[in-house]
Amino acid sequence: MAHDGIDLSQLDGFTDRLIQSSREAAKLQKKFLREQGSKLARKTKAKARVDVQKTAVKRKEYTREAGKYHKGLKRGKVYFKDGGQQIRVYTGDPIGHLIEKGWTPKLRNGSKGEKQPGKEIVETAAAEFEEQFNAACEDAIEEMIRAI
Repeated sequence: MAHDGIDLSQLDGFTDRLIQSSREAAKLQKKFLREQGSKLARKTKAKARVDVQKTAVKRKEYTREAGKYHKGLKRGKVYFKDGGQQIRVYTGDPIGHLIEKGWTPKLRNGSKGEKQPGKEIVETAAAEFEEQFNAACEDAIEEMIRAI
């Protein structure tokens, strides 16, 4: 028997698999980012426990419990920005930015004190985690390709 046309049945099956894998990939990407964000949050919290002291402040005009910065370190939700998915680790502490970036304290006599350097916990933890994240990305991409 002679065929006068091209058989596209295999191509149709392949395109169906590609469409299905793209739907599954969206779910896997979100799950992957949440897992990696949680790992980064754990690493950031461990670094904060080492570098930032838990100190309580009790004055008549201001009271702050110990460890509030440590409790405030959180992993955010997956969101879209600049055409890609992102997740962040941040501190929910109202004065966490001062611990991160530094501050100039006001002394009790009213004058300014010495500039206190910031700890930059989140940035350094993210930089240390980057190599591990890139390796995990490569593994996840290989796994998605094998699934197709």
